Amino acid sequence: MCCEVLQKLLSPLPPDVILTQFHDELLTGLQHDELPVRKLCLSQILRVSDISSEELTQYEDILVKLVKALADESLDVAKSASQVLTKLGSSEEGLSTLYSENLMSTIQDVLLGNDTIRFRVYETIVNISGQCEAGLRMSFQSGLLQQFLNELHKDDILVQLNCLELLSHLASSEHGLAYLKEHDVIARLETMLRSAHDEPLAGFLIPGLIKFFGCVARLYPKEVCSQNESFVATVFNNLSSPENPSMLSLAVQTVGFIGSSIEGKMALEKLGNKMDTGMRCIGKVLRESQQDIKIIILQALSCLMRLKIEDQTSELLKLTERWYNCLGSNTFSYLMSLATQPFPELRIPLLALLEALAGQMWAQNIMSDHPGFREYLLDRSTEKTKECKEWKYNLVLTLAKSPTVSEVFGPPYVVQLKVYCNQGPFFVRAQAEVAMEGDS
Repeated sequence: MCCEVLQKLLSPLPPDVILTQFHDELLTGLQHDELPVRKLCLSQILRVSDISSEELTQYEDILVKLVKALADESLDVAKSASQVLTKLGSSEEGLSTLYSENLMSTIQDVLLGNDTIRFRVYETIVNISGQCEAGLRMSFQSGLLQQFLNELHKDDILVQLNCLELLSHLASSEHGLAYLKEHDVIARLETMLRSAHDEPLAGFLIPGLIKFFGCVARLYPKEVCSQNESFVATVFNNLSSPENPSMLSLAVQTVGFIGSSIEGKMALEKLGNKMDTGMRCIGKVLRESQQDIKIIILQALSCLMRLKIEDQTSELLKLTERWYNCLGSNTFSYLMSLATQPFPELRIPLLALLEALAGQMWAQNIMSDHPGFREYLLDRSTEKTKECKEWKYNLVLTLAKSPTVSEVFGPPYVVQLKVYCNQGPFFVRAQAEVAMEGDS
C-alpha cells in the first residue's frame, strides 16, 4: 500500500527531480527484497526514459543496477529493465554510456547466469541493434552481437530455437538483415534447414527456421523465394502434410504472410505450379480440417486475396482469380456455409476474407450469382457480436465503394448498400408500438 501511495505522489514530478532528489532511494529500491518496491523504482525510471532517456546517462550507478535487474527472479522487473536499456540505446550518448567499460563488465557478469538470464540480455542487445544502425554498430563493436550469434552453434536445441526467434526480430530491420547477410548467417541457416530433414533432433529447429525465413521473405519476397530453395520446398511440402497439423498451420501462415504484399504475391506467382498445387492443398484442408486450422487458413487466404483498388492491374486480378479457382469447386458455397456457424472466432476471419474478395470484379460476379448472398449481405440479424457487426459493415462498405459494383449488382441494389453504410454498423430499426384501449 505504501508503494501504491508513493506511485501516486511521484507521478506528477518531472524526471530530473526523480533522479536528483530520490537518487539514493532509487539505488536502494532497485535491490530491495520486496518485489513491489523494485517495481515502483523501475516504473519511475521507465517514466524518466520515456520522457528523456539522456538524463539517465549521468547516473551510471543506476544503470549498473538496471543491467543487474535483467537477472531478477521477477519477469516483470527484468522486462522493465530491458525496456529502459533499449530506450537508452536509441541515442548516441546512451549507446556510449551503455557500452562503456564499467557497464560492459556488469553485462558480462550477468551473462554468466543461466540460459533464461543470458537470453534476456541477448534480447535487449537485439532490440538495441534492431532499432537503429548506430545501435547495431555499437553492439557489434562491443562483441556482444557475435557472442549472441555463437549461441547458434551450440548443440542445445532450445538455445538454438531462442536464437532463431531473436534473429527473426533482428532480420525485420533493413540494417539488421544486411548485417546477417554480410556475416553469412542467412547462408548458415539455409544449410541448417537443408540438413534438418536428415537429422531427427535437428527437425525440432524447422519451425524456428521457417519463421525466420518467413520474416525475411515478408521484406524481401523476391530474393528469398528465388534464392532459398530449401525454405520454399519445406513450406510447400508441409502444405500437403495434414498428418502434422502444427507444421501445416505454420506453412499456411507463412504463405499468407509472404503474399500479403504485392511484391510477395508476384514472388509466389514466380513459383508457378508449386503455388497452384499449394492452393489446391489449402482448399482441400480448409474443407477437411478442424476449426482452429480453418481459422488460420481463412486468415491466410484473406492476405493472399486482398488487392487495393489502386493495385488492381489485370495481371494481379487474374492471379487472385486463378488462386481462388485452385481452392476447388463450389468454394463460395462452402464459405457461405461457414457463415451460418455460430462461432465468432470463425465468422470474423470469414468476413475478412469476403471483404478482401469484395473489391474485385471477378469475385463480385461470384457473389452476385450465389443464391441468397444479396439478402444475406443486407440482413443485419446474421451477426450478434460487436466485432462481427463491424466486419460485416466493412464487407458492405468495400462492396459499396467498388467502382465495378454497379455494373455487377445493378444500381438499385447499390442504393441499398449505401443506405446500409450510412446507417452504420450497429443500426437497429425502431419498432412502432400501438397502445390498445383497455391495456393496463
